[in-house]
Amino acid sequence: MYAYRTLKIEIPWRLIEERPDVLDLVTRMHLAAEEYARRLLKEITGQDEPKLAPEELDRLLTPDRRELARRIIEEVFPKYGLGKAFVDYAKFLWRDTVFQRAVPLNTQLRTENERDTSKAVFVDLKSGVVRVRKLGIPPFVVKLKKSDIAWIRERLQEDARLKLAYLGVDVRRGKDPTYGGLYIALVFAREVKPVEPRAIVVVDVNRLDHYIKVGLVADGRVVELLKFPKKERIRKLERIHAHISQLEKALARVDEDRDPRRALDLQRQLWKLETKRYGIIRDVVINAAREIIKLAREHQAAIVVDTIEDDTYRELKECNGNGVRKHFLDGLGQLRRRLQALAQWYGLPYVEERLYSTICPRCGAKMAEEGRRVMHCPACGFGAHRDNVPMIWAEKKYQELIEKTKQPTFSSAPATVTFLTS
Repeated sequence: MYAYRTLKIEIPWRLIEERPDVLDLVTRMHLAAEEYARRLLKEITGQDEPKLAPEELDRLLTPDRRELARRIIEEVFPKYGLGKAFVDYAKFLWRDTVFQRAVPLNTQLRTENERDTSKAVFVDLKSGVVRVRKLGIPPFVVKLKKSDIAWIRERLQEDARLKLAYLGVDVRRGKDPTYGGLYIALVFAREVKPVEPRAIVVVDVNRLDHYIKVGLVADGRVVELLKFPKKERIRKLERIHAHISQLEKALARVDEDRDPRRALDLQRQLWKLETKRYGIIRDVVINAAREIIKLAREHQAAIVVDTIEDDTYRELKECNGNGVRKHFLDGLGQLRRRLQALAQWYGLPYVEERLYSTICPRCGAKMAEEGRRVMHCPACGFGAHRDNVPMIWAEKKYQELIEKTKQPTFSSAPATVTFLTS
């Protein structure tokens, strides 16, 4: 079984401003890959925009589809001014092009003094740069951060190899997609032997202000408990949100036609604070995932995530509107994706299992909340803090969960990109 991790290297805005040909090329590559993937999946499924998980894509993209894929690539890519080299890259890695919605490029990683083999993307750790060339435009160079170099060396120590690279555009998908900066993505792969679980790490995913509760369960008993994030991080997020709310109200009162400078100043302050809020939530998720994976690896444990259903998650987001509680929900999807990707990277079994916090683990009756998140069962008198109830369910279902985590949970398909640069 192979697992994948991807390093995202941002292309500086200054380079993009100085080199409009880079922006033009990356945009054409993005549009070509999107049209190819859309057409291929429509031919296979009969649907315009099928929403498919990596495992479903893996089942659909069988070897007998290869000729169809290659024919579509030969039709689509020239429309966007992409020549033979791009067509050949995409035809050779036709499945990866669908998974990543990007044109794969051949690549070389130099760690010491290895000979340059003239690949399209040349990652030179010794010089600390990434060189992109042989793409029909003059070459360009992006400097690697020290953290990027350290990340790559960590992957090499884990026996990973650089598999491919591609150029991408940040896209916020939705009803009206928006486009951001450009980046170079480096995809690393390693062969993984699945872990035989001796325990389980239960992750109770809550709104951030209710904390992420983590329990190590061995032999049917909770033996260690952790909680994320620290209270100071929650207070900081609350203060930032209060400041954002004040700025939004002030901006709403400004007449942009009469005072455009004031409106622009307020908008800039908003962008800065929103970026800061996103960064804090991202750091919380990264740190929590790192500690959870560390705990699981130390105890050779499977990861069992007690998570709310997608429909419930969407309802909570909609009900809370733009309030602070809505933003405390923002990191939950990030945490799930990061945990799953890291679990696969280290061969740790990963399962999402509903472990109820409102159903009595003793008699199965519906419990009521008495206040301060303490749950009480009117049928049998059981009581516990709401965040501890899923842990008690995990103790009760321990053998069932252990057996479930022994079943295959990951496909051999290259997962769609989850950026795990920390």
